[in-house]
Amino acid sequence: MTYHKVHWAAIVCTFCFIITCLLQVVALFMATDDPERLFECFSVLAFCGMGILKLISLRKSHHSWRKLLTQISVLENSQKKKSSTSYQSDNEEVDNFSAYIDDYTKKFQNTSTILTRIYSFTAFIFIISPFVEYFICKMRGMECLGYPHILPGWAPLDNLSFLGYIVNVVGEFLAAVYCVCVHIAFDLTAVGIMIFVCGQYSLLRDYSSHIGGKGNHCNLSKERDLSAHYRIVRCHQTNILLINTINELDILLKNIIGVYFFLATLTLCSVAVRLKSEEMSIMQLVSLIQYMCATLTQLFLFCTYGDAVLNESSVGMGQGPFAAASWCLSPRIRRELVILGSGMMKPRHLRAGPFNFLDLPSFIQVVRAAYSYYAVLGKKE
Repeated sequence: MTYHKVHWAAIVCTFCFIITCLLQVVALFMATDDPERLFECFSVLAFCGMGILKLISLRKSHHSWRKLLTQISVLENSQKKKSSTSYQSDNEEVDNFSAYIDDYTKKFQNTSTILTRIYSFTAFIFIISPFVEYFICKMRGMECLGYPHILPGWAPLDNLSFLGYIVNVVGEFLAAVYCVCVHIAFDLTAVGIMIFVCGQYSLLRDYSSHIGGKGNHCNLSKERDLSAHYRIVRCHQTNILLINTINELDILLKNIIGVYFFLATLTLCSVAVRLKSEEMSIMQLVSLIQYMCATLTQLFLFCTYGDAVLNESSVGMGQGPFAAASWCLSPRIRRELVILGSGMMKPRHLRAGPFNFLDLPSFIQVVRAAYSYYAVLGKKE
């Protein structure tokens, strides 16, 4: 019974969200002669438009998202189990996979808490600011232009009756809350997978460096070769799984993040232009600045963890298999060790559209592009 209630609630919220976005598109075309209204509609519509793209990805590609999460769960469960075929030899230290898993899980939990609070607080301020502004205007005896709205969309129901206005505002409220929930769900899922990949590469680097044991005994040993071969096979399997995870995540994120880079550039520019050209109240100013900070936070979050994936996925000289005690192994196992090392050396990129990568230099590039557009528009004014 509870599942059906949640299902119908999701359908209603999705309907309100899509209809509200369409009304914003209408308002955007109606505001072509009003620059202030145009910038306002565009900045909010960009955020809602990204929510539409993320919602389509979560619904249309839910099998791919579920496959990634299942792979993560299976790998972590296999690492936490003590295998009877671990071939511990040569006084090797017992591998503590749980410590690495707990470490990056805690990192994800902290990121999830911070991101959820930022999004929720931003949504709360954005939702209440029009009504606070309206009541302040009434208390001061000033003339208010129409009823307050959460989202700057076309509102034909306002002209019918006050009940129509209430229906419109309720729809806007559901759309705004649902949009934020979609952003949180998508961003935390993508960031969580990136944190998992980074943590697993750190674990893999440490685990592969123990191939060959401690290196205290230089004489060849069949038992040590068996242990090294087992570790090499396990490292190779984990590396292949992580590469496939990155490739599948790249397919899911590439187009969405590419569009977001473009929209974030224009959004930051439009917000900067509004801050310079418009005379706004304190509540409008706080809401606009907070909205800009949320956009920058979201952009910086993806670029930071995309950059972390790039750095963690590559093994340099003196790390991982290249730090193993190869002098204790037979020539055949050494060849396997070299093959493993060569397969772990290539860095893995997450793309943001056809031309950019998801890394910190791209974040700086977006901010610079936004400032350049703002400077050009400022000179024209």
